[in-house]
Amino acid sequence: MIRSSIIKNAYFTSSHDGDIKTVLKDIKSDLNFAEMKQTHSSDVKIINSEGIYDSDGIETNSQDLPLVVRVADCIPILMQSNNLISAVHAGWRGINNSIFEKSLKNHNFKSLKISIGPHAKECCYEVKEDLKQLFPSSTIELNGRYYLNLRKRIEDFCKRENIELEVYNQCTICDDSYYSYRKTSTPHRQFGIIWQ
Repeated sequence: MIRSSIIKNAYFTSSHDGDIKTVLKDIKSDLNFAEMKQTHSSDVKIINSEGIYDSDGIETNSQDLPLVVRVADCIPILMQSNNLISAVHAGWRGINNSIFEKSLKNHNFKSLKISIGPHAKECCYEVKEDLKQLFPSSTIELNGRYYLNLRKRIEDFCKRENIELEVYNQCTICDDSYYSYRKTSTPHRQFGIIWQ
């Protein structure tokens, strides 16, 4: 399990850490949490109680309410500013439909910290011409093949706005410690978890 170095209560699990209840029991005694029925949308919801929400981003200012994002190649994004936290599931559809920008709407930029967990990286994330066209500045070509840096728009934005950002190096496709849907079509997911 990875603990964020910039956000106090933020973690990213691997495939070795168990299910969400096991993980929460290990790091926090309260097992109530909020998560999402993720559909690669760009919907972000403000919440204040446990449950499963139809969205790909949730945020809260409630104390002691863990937010959970499940991933197996998409980007798990955890954010904190002042008294607001967010958990966001960002695949290429979400990034293309501005889920990252929408998830920033209620945050105070001056106090914002963002942590990006393990996801499919440009070393392995091969895409076709259609995604190269959608993400021209985020795609590299190598030996006639295209590889996507899915987090580039986020990194560019944080650099421009001087927002504190950490990005973990692990690639879910080439690191066997993580579930990868692209590699094995697994139904399993690892988690990003944040609370305040």
